[in-house]
Amino acid sequence: MTIRGGMGMLARSVCALAVAGGMALASAATSSASTPGLPTAYVTNSQLATVSVYVGAHFAGTVHRVGSGPTGIAIDQATATAYVVDYGFFNQPSHTVTPVDLSTRTAGPPITVGTGPLAIALTPDDRFAVVTLQGTAAHPGHWVREINLATRAVSPAIDVGLNPESLAITPDGHTAYVAAFGSGEVTPVDLTAWPPRALPPIMLPGTSPRAIAIAPNGRRAYVLDTTNATVIPIAIPNGTVGAPFDLNCRMGGDPGCTPSAIVISPDSRTAYVSAAGSADVILLSLPSLAVAGVLQAGAYPDAVALSGRWLYVANGASDTMSIFPGLQAPRTAGGVTYPFGIAVVPPAGGATGSGPVAGLLPVTRTGAGGAPTVRTPPAPFYGEPAA
Repeated sequence: MTIRGGMGMLARSVCALAVAGGMALASAATSSASTPGLPTAYVTNSQLATVSVYVGAHFAGTVHRVGSGPTGIAIDQATATAYVVDYGFFNQPSHTVTPVDLSTRTAGPPITVGTGPLAIALTPDDRFAVVTLQGTAAHPGHWVREINLATRAVSPAIDVGLNPESLAITPDGHTAYVAAFGSGEVTPVDLTAWPPRALPPIMLPGTSPRAIAIAPNGRRAYVLDTTNATVIPIAIPNGTVGAPFDLNCRMGGDPGCTPSAIVISPDSRTAYVSAAGSADVILLSLPSLAVAGVLQAGAYPDAVALSGRWLYVANGASDTMSIFPGLQAPRTAGGVTYPFGIAVVPPAGGATGSGPVAGLLPVTRTGAGGAPTVRTPPAPFYGEPAA
């Protein structure tokens, strides 16, 4: 589930777990992409044109020839297809989303969506994808587009806030919430018709929203403010903004934790927040927003994904993965280069729910494209393409 000013520090989502942002928690349907007993994680390498694959806690190979500068990633489990966002490199913006057949680990023909795509999220029925567009430094982006995955039709651009770094889709699939880093707002986008339409934005209190996730129960969205190291709850559907929760990242002399990605457990009781500046993953009890514990990750953890009791954390400054089997002590794995986004396929026939963490002290749409439907940030990548 990533993910991330101009673009400044890049947002993850998941998604879009998914899922929020470019991190996606896929359904538990069995396919050749899933592994009996173990989840399979797919991690984008933002300085390359590849996706790294992990089975359980072990590096299992690489998908080559996706587009340049892959960032967000989301998975359609029914068709065993990953959709990889091709952001591009400095001075070389890209414009595409690349489908990847997970059964063969081969990339298919790319889908053109616009300049500087960053984050992606799939609707719950896996029939549509919504992509944020960053544009370039000269022409900053403020749009999202929707893709009909069956027809590959792409909607006209929908105006949202400036530098939309992350997004999340409600469990009913009716609305995407797009967090704009550059303008401090969240724009709801109505997905019940084609093309989608933006609704009035939700203004946030002086923030730099870098990531957003929606609880699986659909009651609240949670936004990470990277500048002030807070989590901001938003009530759904009325858009009421709650009081920011301070992550207390300045304890021990840390100047700020730079919260960068968030994923929420299927029972809507726990949020996992990667604190890139302090090399931690902070566990929050929901909806009270109380800190339940802290997990140690690697250098600059900037993407997280969850499958059952497996937690995957991508460490952007150390080119490693911190993998927590059973939400216990982590294992460190290599095989990534400037990792950006994570998507996870649950094990074949495995459970997708997650229980409490052990060992931690309390501290209908129509006309859709012609088809009806029911590290410390490194240079040069981290920043909008310049041209």
